Amino acid sequence: MAAGLDLKVLRMLLALHRHGSVTRAAAALGITQSALSHHIRETERRTAVALFHRVNRRLHFTAMGEEILGAAKTIVGEVDRVESDLELFRKGYGPVVRIGSGAYGCEGWLPRFIASLGADRGQFDIEILAGQPFPPVNAVIDGALDLAICGGDVDDPRVSALPLFEDELVGVLPSGHPLAGRAHLVPGDFRDEIYLSYSTVPEKGFEDDRFFRPAKTLPRRWVKVADVAMIAEMVRAGLGVSILSKWAVAERVGRGGIEIKRLTREGLPTRWQAVIRANELKDSASAKLGRHLSDWWAKHPPRS
Repeated sequence: MAAGLDLKVLRMLLALHRHGSVTRAAAALGITQSALSHHIRETERRTAVALFHRVNRRLHFTAMGEEILGAAKTIVGEVDRVESDLELFRKGYGPVVRIGSGAYGCEGWLPRFIASLGADRGQFDIEILAGQPFPPVNAVIDGALDLAICGGDVDDPRVSALPLFEDELVGVLPSGHPLAGRAHLVPGDFRDEIYLSYSTVPEKGFEDDRFFRPAKTLPRRWVKVADVAMIAEMVRAGLGVSILSKWAVAERVGRGGIEIKRLTREGLPTRWQAVIRANELKDSASAKLGRHLSDWWAKHPPRS
């Protein structure tokens, strides 16, 4: 690490990024504003690099500052994760694997999977984290998650993906909707609908990338609902339509009030994968649990 870039400095840069001002960042770090300003100036002096532009007393990261900030997120995240694991180990717990799946809930299958581990479960402890930043692969890279359940394409060299199951994206409609009589749906069918989505950020391999954009059409009203279960309930209540992975809504269809329809005549298949950091050792707890999960899904494909 270059002179001036120690862990304390990286934490300061993250605080400045999160809080947007020296005053608020200093308060969050528990130091004085003058001490934080001194550390910033000293870091810039020792690295001979400007990390910020100062505009109206606010700090804006330079291009190099943004590059260091990106590294800080990974480095500090990894250190915090290891320190947390060390504390748990001292208390008698095994290695901890933090699992999350972004907006797609895992309440239906995760308890069954954990129960299937049997004696192997004693090799690690599992934390189930909800409400992680989207997409979940970013939470793995940043260290907030150790294993994420991700759909679509995963091609970031910082992570490794283990196959789970094949599925397809489907249109989700309230029962009795005028489109429910169609054999399949096309992008234009959604143009005048209230479209419910767990993210307004385009995701590679999903509907924006493969369905709407190629047809050069988008729903005119796009409403963000961060939880897939809530999307399904809003559709059931007639408050909009959506596109979701079939496995996530199959059981809810059986309860009535919701119908699913294929997208395009050929359908839109998608893959689901377990994602871990690429630098995980083969025998790490995250890698072992990922392999267990891949094997389990091969024997228990989702109900359609």
